[in-house]
Amino acid sequence: MRNRAGVVLAVAVGVLLLVAVVAAVLSATRPGPQLTEGSPEAAVRDYVAAVVEGDREAAAARLDPEGPCTEEDLRLVGEPSDGRIVLRDVELDGAEATVRVDVVHDGEGPFGAGEWRDELRFDLRRDGEHWVVTGEPWPMYGCQAPRPAP
Repeated sequence: MRNRAGVVLAVAVGVLLLVAVVAAVLSATRPGPQLTEGSPEAAVRDYVAAVVEGDREAAAARLDPEGPCTEEDLRLVGEPSDGRIVLRDVELDGAEATVRVDVVHDGEGPFGAGEWRDELRFDLRRDGEHWVVTGEPWPMYGCQAPRPAP
């Protein structure tokens, strides 16, 4: 009787492990949320992706042309650390929007944690048909580059 109970337990544990592995694979390969093109959150996604990929020109194209930051400011900041971006929320107020995201960093956090988060806030305004990032957005904190002459 003991052997039969051991076999049943081993099969049950094996099935649970298989289900856990399948769930982990599906979770890791699942695409992120589908964002509506032309939305504020899509503009932030495109800006952050360009910054992380090192495409300063594409990132600068998402900045407010009347704002304080330029492509040169983006070149002056270091390379951002790796992490994944998680959309927290979006607030719309007419032609203005605020998008909050978390940057989730894997590895050793500041207090030895395996994962840590930075909350980022992006302010945007509608510029014609597009949303542009205003102010001094991540990873810039204090834009100092001179603006190019018109």
